[in-house]
Amino acid sequence: MQLLVFIASNADVISPILKDLMERGIHGGTVIECEGMLQALYESSVEPPPLFGSLRQFLRPESAKGKILFLALHDEQFEAARAVIHNVCGGLDKPNSGVLFTLPIGYAEGI
Repeated sequence: MQLLVFIASNADVISPILKDLMERGIHGGTVIECEGMLQALYESSVEPPPLFGSLRQFLRPESAKGKILFLALHDEQFEAARAVIHNVCGGLDKPNSGVLFTLPIGYAEGI
């Protein structure tokens, strides 16, 4: 088994991804809200590094929240899940489209 982790910069892609996964018989994901490093600094009272001041103009606080999808998969389900994510997002090779990786699951219960 594998733990698929998809960090979506655009939270709007998560619902279509979940719908497509369910249509393929892949269930049991967990989604949590997240924010990136620059957004965390933007909202922080800690003095940011000097370079951050020039980047502040590019941040859009209203759209800075992302979502993380955690999904425990059987090895044979990974390629289908990966294809769904790529189809919905239009690929992950574009900047700020998201990050996808897996971790091996040595033991799982309750799945």
